[in-house]
Amino acid sequence: MASWAVLTEQVVWISELATGFTVVCERCAELGEVFPSVQGTLSLDRARGTISCPRGHDLRIERDGR
Repeated sequence: MASWAVLTEQVVWISELATGFTVVCERCAELGEVFPSVQGTLSLDRARGTISCPRGHDLRIERDGR
């Protein structure tokens, strides 16, 4: 049995024309972090990607409209 588990995946939807974004890491917010935001980029030729917050929580980025 694994000593860790992903209970729910964090998925962020961005506009089909957005290349830069700032989102809130829900895990950090739940832990009471003062600044739970994460900044990232996704080039227009990509429909999805992933980023990690400074504490290491993964966020899946999905482009709306594809």
